[in-house]
Amino acid sequence: RPCPRRDWPAADELTAPGGCPGAIDFAGVGRVSLVNAKWNLPGDPAGRVAVAGGAVVPRMKGRSYFAHACTAGAFDRAQYVNLQLLGKTIRYTVDLSGAECGCNGALYLTSMRHHDDPSMCYDHYCDASNVCSGSCAEVDLQEANNRAWFSTLHMSGDSQGFGGGYGFMRHDWNASAYGPGARCIDTRRPFQVAVSFPVGADGVLAAMEVQLTQQGHACPGVSAHVDPRPYGFRGRHGLSEVSAAMAQGMTPVISYWSQPGGQGMAWMDGPGADGRGPCPTSRAAACGDAVRFEGFSVSPIG
Repeated sequence: RPCPRRDWPAADELTAPGGCPGAIDFAGVGRVSLVNAKWNLPGDPAGRVAVAGGAVVPRMKGRSYFAHACTAGAFDRAQYVNLQLLGKTIRYTVDLSGAECGCNGALYLTSMRHHDDPSMCYDHYCDASNVCSGSCAEVDLQEANNRAWFSTLHMSGDSQGFGGGYGFMRHDWNASAYGPGARCIDTRRPFQVAVSFPVGADGVLAAMEVQLTQQGHACPGVSAHVDPRPYGFRGRHGLSEVSAAMAQGMTPVISYWSQPGGQGMAWMDGPGADGRGPCPTSRAAACGDAVRFEGFSVSPIG
C-alpha cells in the first residue's frame, strides 16, 4: 500500500464528531463550511472528519455536510448548501488508495436542506435508505473504493436506485481500467472526477454522465452514461422525482464507512451473479484510516 500522505491530519488533529472542522473553497459556489454529523446511525457516534490543506478528509464512520456556515453544537438546515446541478458539471479530485474491498468513500447529494424532520440523528439528515429515519431523494456522485465505483440516482425510499459504474452487476468498465495499477485509473494515486447532469429542452434531467481521468495516462479515462428514463420504483417515475429534487436543490454530503464481516460491501464491489465484480471477499478490516476529497468546482456544461 502507498505511504500515507504527509498532509493528511494525524488523529489528534481531527475535530470531534458533531463539530465544525473548517471551510474549503468551492469554485462556482464560494467558501463552504463543513458540518460534521454527531451520529453515524441512531445511537452510534459518527467518526471524525477534518479539513486539511483545503481538502475534506473523513475517517471511518465520518460524515459531513456542505454548508454556508457552521454553528458549533447546533444543526440548522437553513445553513446547508442548496446546490442546483441541472445543466451543470461538478468536478473534484479523490484519493481512495486506502479504501479496500468492503470500504466505501462516498460523495452524494440529498434533499436535507428541505427535510423538516430533524431525524433520529438530530441534524435533518435524510437519504434514500432511511439510515437515520429520514427519507428523501439521493444522488450518489460516487460510492467507491479502490476496486469498485457506483454512481446512482435514488428516489426517496429506494436504497438500490438506478446507475452505472463498475462493481456488482455494473460493467461500464473493468478491473484492467480501474483499480490498483490499472491502465486508466490507478487507484493507488488521486484521480479526477467530473459528473454532469445535462437537461432536455424542457429543463428536465436527461442523463447523469460520469467521467474519471488521471494525469500521466495515455488512456483517456473511464466513463458511464446513466439514462434515467427506464428508472422506476414501486410504480413511481424516477426521472421526474429525481429531476424535481435536483431542481429544488440538494446538499452535498461526504462520508466514509464499511460493512465488516459476512458479505461486506458485496452489493457494490462483490462478484455478482455473473462473477465479473472485482472483490471476491470483503477486506473491511484493512480499510485505510481515511479518504480524501479536494479541488471542488461547479460550472455550466460546456
